[in-house]
Amino acid sequence: MSSKPEISVIIPNYNYGVYLANCFDSILAQTYHNIEVIFRDNNSTDSSMDIAMEYYKKFKEKGIPFLIANNRYNVGSDQNTNMCLNTATGKYIYVLASDDYIAPRFLERCVSVLEKYPTVSMVMTHRVEVDEKGNLRKTPPFYNRDCIIRGEDQAAVFMMAGIAVPCQRMVNTTLSRKTNSYIRVHNVAGDWYNNFLNACSGDIAYIKEPLCYYRVHSGNETSNSEDNLVGSFEHYLLLDSFVNISTAMGMKKPQIRYDDAIKKLGSMCLRYAMKMYENEKNKEAKRYLRLALVYDENIENIDTYQELWNMREQCGDILKESIHNYKKKFELNRTTSYAPPEGSIEI
Repeated sequence: MSSKPEISVIIPNYNYGVYLANCFDSILAQTYHNIEVIFRDNNSTDSSMDIAMEYYKKFKEKGIPFLIANNRYNVGSDQNTNMCLNTATGKYIYVLASDDYIAPRFLERCVSVLEKYPTVSMVMTHRVEVDEKGNLRKTPPFYNRDCIIRGEDQAAVFMMAGIAVPCQRMVNTTLSRKTNSYIRVHNVAGDWYNNFLNACSGDIAYIKEPLCYYRVHSGNETSNSEDNLVGSFEHYLLLDSFVNISTAMGMKKPQIRYDDAIKKLGSMCLRYAMKMYENEKNKEAKRYLRLALVYDENIENIDTYQELWNMREQCGDILKESIHNYKKKFELNRTTSYAPPEGSIEI
């Protein structure tokens, strides 16, 4: 065991007891065993701590260190994760949200890439989305092949899209420390921010195989932030941070994409507006449509904007029919994979 590098598996949790067994079982089923598991509960009001204590015995039986902590009060998602990180000892760090889970070979695949390519600060895999009932939604991988992307090139891509949530990525602890001075706490967009920092710390690896399962449900913090527009505002502020960080790091490519990145936030608002309509939240949908004009003043001239705006006073069956027709006419989700940036190395 000592000949293999240790992975610190971080599991921050708040009121996800209903998903915890699935999460823990996926770790116990890993083909890679030199790990420590750090579970920190953010003062949950459900059965999370009881479930964690039950699994303490199971991890002990397999010889896996399982550290459990419980905050006296809710410190926020990002801060809870950072408190876990402060106790991690592994060469590599993996943060797994407690409502997500991973395929048995996830850890093994990621470590093999990180060990082979020491300049890689973060490896990302493709993901499968899973809803509250366990139904799976598969999408095309972001890149069309396994590859190593130069950090600056991937930082430029991260200007346009966050791509990876925590369950998709593993980080090289040593390389990630290069950008420790830029670490900060965010309410919503911390994942996107950390992705960008890792691209500033080294190269980025991508594995197109879907090796993790990302839970999409109404109770997660991302969904709540969508209702009140907080996520969109943080994304705007992040782009400004990205320009400042890339300037300090001597990276020009991310800065060049700033204007296009701001405009893309307008398109993001249209997707959120559609989601609000689907949940019969017309007031929130109208807010997103107005906000889209702040990011892209010309967006009201495109057909997708006009069709969404025309739905603003609709309700009931009329709104449902409009949503159905809109989805038939416009493709809302990415349907193809991209070629990685020029100069990337195929794995």
